[in-house]
Amino acid sequence: MALRHITYRKRQTALAVTAVGLAVGISLLSVAIQNGFSEYMLDVVFKSLPHVTITPTNGENYLHLYQNVMDNVWSLEGVVGVSPVIAASAAFTHEEKVVNAAMLGILPSEADKINSLGENMVQGDLSSITAGKRILLGRALADKLNLRMGDTVKASFPDAKDIDLTVSGIFDTGYASVDERTSYVSLVTAQEFLDEGNVVTKIEIKLNDIYNAKAVSELLSSNRYKVQVWQDANPEIEKTLAFEKRSNIITLLLILVIATFGIASIMNMLVLEKTKEIGMLIAIGAERSQIRKIFLLESGLLGLLGAMLGCILSILLATSLRTLQVEMPTGGMVDLPIILTLQDLITFSMIAMILSLIAGVYPAHTASKLDPVESLKG
Repeated sequence: MALRHITYRKRQTALAVTAVGLAVGISLLSVAIQNGFSEYMLDVVFKSLPHVTITPTNGENYLHLYQNVMDNVWSLEGVVGVSPVIAASAAFTHEEKVVNAAMLGILPSEADKINSLGENMVQGDLSSITAGKRILLGRALADKLNLRMGDTVKASFPDAKDIDLTVSGIFDTGYASVDERTSYVSLVTAQEFLDEGNVVTKIEIKLNDIYNAKAVSELLSSNRYKVQVWQDANPEIEKTLAFEKRSNIITLLLILVIATFGIASIMNMLVLEKTKEIGMLIAIGAERSQIRKIFLLESGLLGLLGAMLGCILSILLATSLRTLQVEMPTGGMVDLPIILTLQDLITFSMIAMILSLIAGVYPAHTASKLDPVESLKG
Protein backbone atom coordinates (compact mmCIF):
# COMPACT_ATOMS: atom_id res chain seq x y z
CA MET A 1 0.00 0.00 0.00
CA ALA A 2 2.87 2.37 0.78
CA LEU A 3 4.37 1.64 -2.63
CA ARG A 4 0.99 2.23 -4.27
CA HIS A 5 0.68 5.63 -2.59
CA ILE A 6 4.17 6.60 -3.77
CA THR A 7 3.65 5.49 -7.37
CA TYR A 8 0.09 6.82 -7.57
CA ARG A 9 0.93 10.36 -6.45
CA LYS A 10 3.84 10.88 -8.85
CA ARG A 11 4.02 14.68 -8.64
CA GLN A 12 4.02 14.84 -4.83
CA THR A 13 6.49 11.95 -4.69
CA ALA A 14 8.80 13.68 -7.15
CA LEU A 15 8.65 16.92 -5.13
CA ALA A 16 9.43 15.15 -1.84
CA VAL A 17 12.25 13.05 -3.30
CA THR A 18 13.74 16.09 -5.08
CA ALA A 19 13.62 18.18 -1.89
CA VAL A 20 15.43 15.54 0.12
CA GLY A 21 17.79 14.77 -2.77
CA LEU A 22 18.82 18.41 -3.13
CA ALA A 23 19.28 18.76 0.62
CA VAL A 24 21.43 15.62 0.82
CA GLY A 25 23.36 16.51 -2.35
CA ILE A 26 24.13 20.07 -1.18
CA SER A 27 25.07 18.80 2.27
CA LEU A 28 27.41 16.13 0.90
CA LEU A 29 29.04 18.56 -1.53
CA SER A 30 29.58 21.08 1.25
CA VAL A 31 31.11 18.42 3.50
CA ALA A 32 33.31 17.21 0.63
CA ILE A 33 34.64 20.74 0.08
CA GLN A 34 35.20 21.15 3.82
CA ASN A 35 37.04 17.81 3.93
CA GLY A 36 39.22 18.89 1.01
CA PHE A 37 39.90 22.30 2.54
CA SER A 38 40.84 20.74 5.89
CA GLU A 39 43.09 18.19 4.18
CA TYR A 40 44.79 20.96 2.20
CA MET A 41 45.41 23.10 5.29
CA LEU A 42 46.73 20.16 7.28
CA ASP A 43 48.93 19.21 4.34
CA VAL A 44 50.38 22.73 4.44
CA VAL A 45 51.09 22.25 8.15
CA PHE A 46 52.58 18.81 7.64
CA LYS A 47 54.75 19.61 4.61
CA SER A 48 55.68 23.29 4.90
CA LEU A 49 55.61 24.34 8.55
CA PRO A 50 57.54 23.24 11.64
CA HIS A 51 55.36 21.50 14.21
CA VAL A 52 57.38 22.74 17.19
CA THR A 53 59.74 25.74 17.32
CA ILE A 54 62.34 26.54 19.96
CA THR A 55 63.35 30.23 20.27
CA PRO A 56 65.40 32.27 22.75
CA THR A 57 63.84 33.52 25.97
CA ASN A 58 62.68 37.12 26.22
CA GLY A 59 65.60 39.53 26.06
CA GLU A 60 67.81 37.10 24.15
CA ASN A 61 68.42 37.21 20.40
CA TYR A 62 70.18 33.89 19.91
CA LEU A 63 70.30 30.32 21.14
CA HIS A 64 73.76 29.34 22.38
CA LEU A 65 74.94 25.74 22.72
CA TYR A 66 72.05 24.82 20.43
CA GLN A 67 73.59 21.46 19.51
CA ASN A 68 72.86 20.19 23.02
CA VAL A 69 69.22 21.19 22.61
CA MET A 70 69.06 19.43 19.24
CA ASP A 71 70.50 16.24 20.73
CA ASN A 72 67.79 16.37 23.41
CA VAL A 73 65.09 16.80 20.76
CA TRP A 74 66.36 13.86 18.70
CA SER A 75 66.05 11.62 21.78
CA LEU A 76 62.26 12.11 21.79
CA GLU A 77 59.93 9.64 20.10
CA GLY A 78 58.18 10.75 16.92
CA VAL A 79 60.75 13.37 15.85
CA VAL A 80 61.59 13.15 12.12
CA GLY A 81 63.41 16.44 11.58
CA VAL A 82 65.40 19.00 13.61
CA SER A 83 66.66 22.08 11.80
CA PRO A 84 68.74 24.92 13.28
CA VAL A 85 68.01 28.27 11.64
CA ILE A 86 69.66 31.65 11.94
CA ALA A 87 67.43 34.40 10.57
CA ALA A 88 68.67 37.81 9.50
CA SER A 89 67.36 40.77 7.57
CA ALA A 90 69.44 41.84 4.59
CA ALA A 91 69.46 44.48 1.89
CA PHE A 92 70.23 42.75 -1.40
CA THR A 93 71.82 44.89 -4.11
CA HIS A 94 72.24 44.09 -7.79
CA GLU A 95 72.56 46.50 -10.74
CA GLU A 96 71.36 49.46 -8.67
CA LYS A 97 68.31 47.52 -7.52
CA VAL A 98 67.91 47.15 -3.76
CA VAL A 99 65.41 44.85 -2.04
CA ASN A 100 65.09 44.05 1.66
CA ALA A 101 64.38 40.40 2.41
CA ALA A 102 64.98 37.67 4.96
CA MET A 103 68.21 35.71 4.82
CA LEU A 104 67.81 32.31 6.48
CA GLY A 105 70.89 30.31 7.33
CA ILE A 106 70.13 26.57 7.28
CA LEU A 107 71.55 23.09 7.08
CA PRO A 108 70.00 22.05 3.73
CA SER A 109 69.46 18.37 4.53
CA GLU A 110 67.73 19.18 7.83
CA ALA A 111 65.73 22.16 6.56
CA ASP A 112 64.35 20.05 3.72
CA LYS A 113 62.78 17.72 6.30
CA ILE A 114 60.90 20.70 7.73
CA ASN A 115 59.60 22.58 4.68
CA SER A 116 60.27 20.27 1.71
CA LEU A 117 62.19 23.11 0.06
CA GLY A 118 63.95 20.71 -2.29
CA GLU A 119 60.62 19.98 -4.01
CA ASN A 120 60.23 23.68 -4.80
CA MET A 121 63.59 24.15 -6.51
CA VAL A 122 63.08 25.21 -10.14
CA GLN A 123 66.76 25.87 -10.84
CA GLY A 124 69.87 24.64 -9.08
CA ASP A 125 70.06 22.35 -6.08
CA LEU A 126 69.24 22.90 -2.42
CA SER A 127 72.55 21.47 -1.22
CA SER A 128 74.54 23.89 -3.43
CA ILE A 129 74.66 26.52 -0.66
CA THR A 130 77.06 24.34 1.32
CA ALA A 131 79.81 25.07 -1.25
CA GLY A 132 80.89 28.51 -0.03
CA LYS A 133 79.13 31.87 -0.24
CA ARG A 134 76.08 30.89 -2.27
CA ILE A 135 72.42 31.81 -2.02
CA LEU A 136 69.00 30.44 -2.97
CA LEU A 137 66.40 33.03 -3.96
CA GLY A 138 62.65 32.91 -4.33
CA ARG A 139 61.65 33.33 -7.96
CA ALA A 140 59.80 36.58 -7.22
CA LEU A 141 62.83 38.00 -5.37
CA ALA A 142 65.19 36.99 -8.17
CA ASP A 143 62.91 38.69 -10.71
CA LYS A 144 62.82 41.89 -8.63
CA LEU A 145 66.60 42.02 -8.53
CA ASN A 146 66.95 40.84 -12.15
CA LEU A 147 69.13 37.97 -10.98
CA ARG A 148 69.90 34.74 -12.83
CA MET A 149 71.82 31.61 -11.99
CA GLY A 150 75.51 32.39 -11.45
CA ASP A 151 74.97 36.13 -10.85
CA THR A 152 76.46 37.80 -7.79
CA VAL A 153 74.35 39.75 -5.31
CA LYS A 154 75.63 41.89 -2.43
CA ALA A 155 74.04 41.45 1.01
CA SER A 156 74.41 44.17 3.62
CA PHE A 157 72.71 45.42 6.76
CA PRO A 158 73.59 47.69 9.70
CA ASP A 159 75.81 45.91 12.24
CA ALA A 160 76.37 43.05 9.77
CA LYS A 161 79.33 42.28 7.52
CA ASP A 162 78.84 42.97 3.82
CA ILE A 163 79.04 39.79 1.79
CA ASP A 164 78.93 38.87 -1.90
CA LEU A 165 76.85 35.81 -2.71
CA THR A 166 76.56 33.76 -5.90
CA VAL A 167 73.06 32.68 -6.95
CA SER A 168 73.16 28.87 -6.97
CA GLY A 169 69.44 28.11 -6.97
CA ILE A 170 65.96 29.56 -7.45
CA PHE A 171 62.86 28.16 -5.76
CA ASP A 172 59.13 28.70 -6.24
CA THR A 173 56.80 27.73 -3.39
CA GLY A 174 53.72 28.90 -5.29
CA TYR A 175 53.26 31.85 -2.94
CA ALA A 176 54.73 34.98 -4.50
CA SER A 177 54.34 36.93 -1.25
CA VAL A 178 56.72 34.44 0.43
CA ASP A 179 59.12 34.02 -2.48
CA GLU A 180 59.71 37.75 -2.90
CA ARG A 181 61.00 38.17 0.66
CA THR A 182 62.86 34.94 1.37
CA SER A 183 66.34 33.66 0.64
CA TYR A 184 68.49 30.82 1.99
CA VAL A 185 72.20 30.52 2.64
CA SER A 186 74.23 27.98 4.58
CA LEU A 187 74.24 28.21 8.36
CA VAL A 188 77.94 29.12 8.33
CA THR A 189 77.42 31.90 5.77
CA ALA A 190 74.61 33.48 7.81
CA GLN A 191 76.67 33.30 10.99
CA GLU A 192 79.56 35.00 9.17
CA PHE A 193 77.19 37.69 7.88
CA LEU A 194 75.91 38.48 11.40
CA ASP A 195 79.34 37.95 13.01
CA GLU A 196 77.74 36.56 16.18
CA GLY A 197 79.61 33.27 16.41
CA ASN A 198 78.14 29.77 16.44
CA VAL A 199 74.55 30.66 17.35
CA VAL A 200 71.07 30.25 15.87
CA THR A 201 67.81 32.16 16.23
CA LYS A 202 65.54 29.11 16.36
CA ILE A 203 65.33 25.34 16.09
CA GLU A 204 62.50 23.92 14.00
CA ILE A 205 61.13 20.44 14.70
CA LYS A 206 59.08 18.12 12.49
CA LEU A 207 57.01 15.26 13.93
CA ASN A 208 55.46 12.20 12.35
CA ASP A 209 52.13 13.20 13.96
CA ILE A 210 51.26 16.90 14.04
CA TYR A 211 48.85 16.37 16.94
CA ASN A 212 51.73 15.25 19.20
CA ALA A 213 53.16 18.77 19.08
CA LYS A 214 51.82 19.86 22.46
CA ALA A 215 53.03 16.71 24.20
CA VAL A 216 56.51 17.19 22.73
CA SER A 217 56.55 20.86 23.71
CA GLU A 218 55.79 19.93 27.32
CA LEU A 219 58.71 17.50 27.34
CA LEU A 220 61.01 20.22 25.98
CA SER A 221 59.77 22.95 28.31
CA SER A 222 62.67 24.87 29.86
CA ASN A 223 63.47 28.26 31.35
CA ARG A 224 66.45 28.51 28.98
CA TYR A 225 64.30 28.92 25.86
CA LYS A 226 60.71 29.18 24.62
CA VAL A 227 58.84 26.32 22.97
CA GLN A 228 55.96 27.03 20.61
CA VAL A 229 53.67 24.56 18.80
CA TRP A 230 52.23 25.07 15.33
CA GLN A 231 48.73 25.74 16.69
CA ASP A 232 50.05 28.78 18.59
CA ALA A 233 52.33 29.92 15.77
CA ASN A 234 49.50 29.69 13.21
CA PRO A 235 46.27 30.09 15.22
CA GLU A 236 44.33 31.14 12.12
CA ILE A 237 44.65 27.62 10.65
CA GLU A 238 43.13 25.79 13.62
CA LYS A 239 40.49 28.48 14.23
CA THR A 240 39.47 28.51 10.58
CA LEU A 241 39.12 24.73 10.48
CA ALA A 242 37.12 24.61 13.71
CA PHE A 243 34.82 27.48 12.69
CA GLU A 244 34.18 26.05 9.23
CA LYS A 245 33.36 22.65 10.68
CA ARG A 246 30.90 23.99 13.26
CA SER A 247 29.12 26.36 10.87
CA ASN A 248 28.93 23.65 8.21
CA ILE A 249 27.32 21.12 10.53
CA ILE A 250 24.69 23.62 11.70
CA THR A 251 23.89 24.77 8.17
CA LEU A 252 23.65 21.25 6.77
CA LEU A 253 21.38 20.01 9.54
CA LEU A 254 19.07 23.00 8.97
CA ILE A 255 18.93 22.22 5.25
CA LEU A 256 17.98 18.61 5.96
CA VAL A 257 15.39 19.58 8.57
CA ILE A 258 13.76 22.02 6.15
CA ALA A 259 13.63 19.31 3.49
CA THR A 260 11.96 16.86 5.88
CA PHE A 261 9.24 19.42 6.61
CA GLY A 262 8.29 18.99 2.97
CA ILE A 263 7.83 15.27 3.56
CA ALA A 264 5.80 15.93 6.70
CA SER A 265 3.52 18.29 4.77
CA ILE A 266 3.02 15.81 1.93
CA MET A 267 2.36 12.94 4.35
CA ASN A 268 -0.18 15.06 6.24
CA MET A 269 -1.98 15.87 3.00
CA LEU A 270 -1.98 12.18 2.10
CA VAL A 271 -3.69 11.33 5.40
CA LEU A 272 -6.40 13.89 4.66
CA GLU A 273 -6.87 12.54 1.13
CA LYS A 274 -6.98 8.91 2.25
CA THR A 275 -9.33 9.37 5.22
CA LYS A 276 -12.05 7.12 3.76
CA GLU A 277 -9.52 4.49 2.73
CA ILE A 278 -8.02 4.48 6.21
CA GLY A 279 -11.48 4.20 7.77
CA MET A 280 -12.32 1.23 5.54
CA LEU A 281 -9.08 -0.55 6.47
CA ILE A 282 -9.80 -0.12 10.16
CA ALA A 283 -13.42 -1.21 9.67
CA ILE A 284 -12.37 -4.50 8.03
CA GLY A 285 -10.00 -5.34 10.84
CA ALA A 286 -6.69 -3.59 10.15
CA GLU A 287 -4.88 -2.83 13.37
CA ARG A 288 -4.00 0.77 14.14
CA SER A 289 -0.33 -0.21 14.43
CA GLN A 290 -0.50 -1.45 10.84
CA ILE A 291 -1.91 1.91 9.72
CA ARG A 292 0.99 3.65 11.43
CA LYS A 293 3.48 1.32 9.76
CA ILE A 294 2.05 2.09 6.30
CA PHE A 295 2.67 5.83 6.62
CA LEU A 296 5.99 5.46 8.39
CA LEU A 297 7.15 3.09 5.69
CA GLU A 298 6.07 5.56 3.02
CA SER A 299 7.95 8.45 4.60
CA GLY A 300 10.99 6.21 5.02
CA LEU A 301 10.87 5.19 1.35
CA LEU A 302 10.66 8.85 0.32
CA GLY A 303 13.70 9.58 2.47
CA LEU A 304 15.60 6.63 1.00
CA LEU A 305 14.85 7.65 -2.58
CA GLY A 306 15.81 11.23 -1.78
CA ALA A 307 19.06 10.10 -0.16
CA MET A 308 19.94 7.99 -3.20
CA LEU A 309 19.25 10.94 -5.51
CA GLY A 310 21.35 13.21 -3.27
CA CYS A 311 24.30 10.80 -3.34
CA ILE A 312 24.20 10.65 -7.13
CA LEU A 313 23.97 14.45 -7.40
CA SER A 314 26.87 14.98 -4.99
CA ILE A 315 29.11 12.54 -6.86
CA LEU A 316 28.34 14.18 -10.21
CA LEU A 317 28.88 17.70 -8.83
CA ALA A 318 32.08 16.74 -7.00
CA THR A 319 33.49 15.20 -10.16
CA SER A 320 32.71 18.25 -12.29
CA LEU A 321 33.92 20.82 -9.73
CA ARG A 322 37.31 19.24 -9.06
CA THR A 323 38.82 21.14 -12.00
CA LEU A 324 37.63 24.53 -10.71
CA GLN A 325 40.54 26.82 -9.77
CA VAL A 326 40.25 28.65 -6.42
CA GLU A 327 42.56 30.83 -4.36
CA MET A 328 43.41 29.35 -0.98
CA PRO A 329 43.85 31.41 2.23
CA THR A 330 47.56 30.50 2.21
CA GLY A 331 47.88 32.01 -1.27
CA GLY A 332 48.13 30.54 -4.73
CA MET A 333 45.59 29.02 -7.11
CA VAL A 334 44.78 25.33 -6.77
CA ASP A 335 42.13 22.90 -8.01
CA LEU A 336 39.10 23.00 -5.73
CA PRO A 337 39.94 20.42 -3.03
CA ILE A 338 37.02 17.97 -2.76
CA ILE A 339 37.08 14.76 -0.74
CA LEU A 340 33.83 12.77 -0.80
CA THR A 341 34.06 9.65 1.33
CA LEU A 342 31.88 6.54 1.52
CA GLN A 343 31.38 7.27 5.22
CA ASP A 344 29.88 10.70 4.41
CA LEU A 345 27.55 9.16 1.81
CA ILE A 346 26.30 6.58 4.30
CA THR A 347 26.06 9.05 7.20
CA PHE A 348 24.00 11.66 5.38
CA SER A 349 21.80 9.02 3.78
CA MET A 350 21.04 7.63 7.24
CA ILE A 351 20.36 11.11 8.60
CA ALA A 352 17.98 11.82 5.72
CA MET A 353 16.09 8.56 6.31
CA ILE A 354 15.86 9.09 10.06
CA LEU A 355 14.58 12.65 9.63
CA SER A 356 12.10 11.43 7.03
CA LEU A 357 10.81 8.80 9.44
CA ILE A 358 10.49 11.44 12.14
CA ALA A 359 8.60 13.63 9.66
CA GLY A 360 6.12 10.80 9.14
CA VAL A 361 5.46 10.13 12.84
CA TYR A 362 2.74 12.76 13.32
CA PRO A 363 0.81 11.97 10.09
CA ALA A 364 1.10 8.24 10.86
CA HIS A 365 -0.16 8.79 14.40
CA THR A 366 -3.03 10.95 13.11
CA ALA A 367 -4.02 8.27 10.59
CA SER A 368 -4.03 5.51 13.22
CA LYS A 369 -6.29 7.52 15.52
CA LEU A 370 -9.02 8.19 12.94
CA ASP A 371 -12.50 7.04 13.86
CA PRO A 372 -13.59 4.54 11.18
CA VAL A 373 -17.23 5.66 11.27
CA GLU A 374 -16.39 9.35 10.90
CA SER A 375 -13.78 8.54 8.26
CA LEU A 376 -16.27 6.61 6.10
CA LYS A 377 -18.74 9.50 6.34
CA GLY A 378 -15.97 11.70 4.87
